Amino acid sequence: MKISVILTSYNHEKFIAQSIESVLNQTYQDFEFIIVDDCSTDSSWEIISRYKEKYPQIKVIRHDYNWHGGTVEDTIRNYATGDYIALHHSDDVWDENKLQMQITEMENNPGCAAVFTNAKAIDDNGEDYSDENGFYYNLFQVENRSRYEWLNYFFYNGNCLCHPSILIRKDIYEEDGFFRKGLRQIPDFVKWIQVCRKHEIRVLAEPLVKFRVHEAGKNASGMRAETQIRSTIELYLMLEEYAKIKEYDEFISVFPEETEYCVKDFFIPEYALGRICTKPNLQPYTRIYGISLLYQVLNDSAKADVIKNVYHYTMQDFMDENGKYDIFGILPEAFEQQRSIYVDTGNGFNTDEVYHQKFTLGDSEIVDWKCEIKVESGKQIRRLRFDPAESVMIKNTIISITINGNKVECIPTNALVKKDGKDIFVSLDPIYEIEMHGEFQKDEQIVLSIVGEIERLTDDEIANVVSDMVYEKRDAIYECQAKLLEKENVIREYQTNLLEKENVIQEERVNLLKKEEELREAFCVQRNLQAEFDCITREHDELLNAYNNMVNQNTELTEKYHQLVDELEEIKQHWMYRVFKKHGCKEEKQT
Repeated sequence: MKISVILTSYNHEKFIAQSIESVLNQTYQDFEFIIVDDCSTDSSWEIISRYKEKYPQIKVIRHDYNWHGGTVEDTIRNYATGDYIALHHSDDVWDENKLQMQITEMENNPGCAAVFTNAKAIDDNGEDYSDENGFYYNLFQVENRSRYEWLNYFFYNGNCLCHPSILIRKDIYEEDGFFRKGLRQIPDFVKWIQVCRKHEIRVLAEPLVKFRVHEAGKNASGMRAETQIRSTIELYLMLEEYAKIKEYDEFISVFPEETEYCVKDFFIPEYALGRICTKPNLQPYTRIYGISLLYQVLNDSAKADVIKNVYHYTMQDFMDENGKYDIFGILPEAFEQQRSIYVDTGNGFNTDEVYHQKFTLGDSEIVDWKCEIKVESGKQIRRLRFDPAESVMIKNTIISITINGNKVECIPTNALVKKDGKDIFVSLDPIYEIEMHGEFQKDEQIVLSIVGEIERLTDDEIANVVSDMVYEKRDAIYECQAKLLEKENVIREYQTNLLEKENVIQEERVNLLKKEEELREAFCVQRNLQAEFDCITREHDELLNAYNNMVNQNTELTEKYHQLVDELEEIKQHWMYRVFKKHGCKEEKQT
């Protein structure tokens, strides 16, 4: 199940080493690696040659001149030997698990012809592409679909599959003659349509490819004038792939929502696709292609009869529709116009009370509008507003405005400037406020008459008006700057005085800080003395308690002493009595 990895190179010396490394570092290693340099003029080939010396298994091809396409087809035909083809570009980067995850997906879905992956856009520095309004911001973030759903999506939305993310069976790549010749911008897109006509594809949700978006639209598909013009032509040619769908079942599978153009027993593919292509809001190239199909089929009398009887669509319908859309840009912008009068009867200006008059605006148009305004009983006209055009920049002249024959004034509320008696509007919604008078406010019906001239502003006139305004504003700015300069000088004097005062204040602040430090030190001393005093007081209280305890003990001891003295005296008297008694008897006898 060998893969042929084909890396196409052209003038990406800054990125090609990283691209090559991202292939060599794949966790799935059963692949041959072919690098094709399309005659780069920078150092790309030298870098490729160094990798060839280090990794002899790499196959390298260098063109003698720039081919501008055809590289992939030539490489697959003449050099690739794998069962699968993986495309890579010299400025993009693969995740190391890309090939392994794609091979696993192929094994799990045997009928799958190709496996793509989602891709993350990065800039020249390798950082995530951050322009949320950019073309590539979320282009390659898609979900899986069936092949019919993909064909429907491609028709209405264009390509969203990242070419350098593909792993495709080689035999599928070779079907239908590789890429269509003559396509530079979307050959891969046409190929995906051809593949989905016959096979299922898969898209891995993981962004396994980093797709590099270069500055200033330098990608081959970048947003440049030439690429956009060429892309439009190629997208027109792409529609031929849908015209190849001739069977009802396949057609209705691709366009299931378009059953009104597809009756099974009377299915005419040219008519069905033509009607789909001429639906509103599709691209001009799609509409042109659809008109061509309808023109051909309606000139086939047999098919035209079926279309008339079954689908109720005639050549007259075809011709009527062809007058509705200016797909070639013949008419100036906003050619079909309407002017409007808004009536405020107490609820403000709104679309419930508005009068319109349609007109076509070439270069200029004379205005002569008599508008009858009806007011419901009990209501009063409080304000009137006149919009002379919509979605176009104009210069407008009001010759006269009258209500019931009485002249009134109107004020341009959003005109940029008045020049040569003409109000210049560079807004796409020019507005006049009509001054009302009390005598008209209670009428149940009034006739508002507006006479004037409206002219389309050319690009040069817009540029000149804006330029004049810029110069006027610039002169006014210069005057303001001069006044500001004077004020700045005064301010500088104040600043100087303030600076002097700030210096004095700073000195006072320093003195205050010194005194604050002295007070802080004194407070610390006081706090220490207070602590010592509190300690001595506690010791004094303890000694006093001890002294009182000793006094109490002394009193008790004194009492005991006197008690013992008394007891001793009693004992003494007792013993003296006994001695006296004993010895006294003997003496008497002796005596």
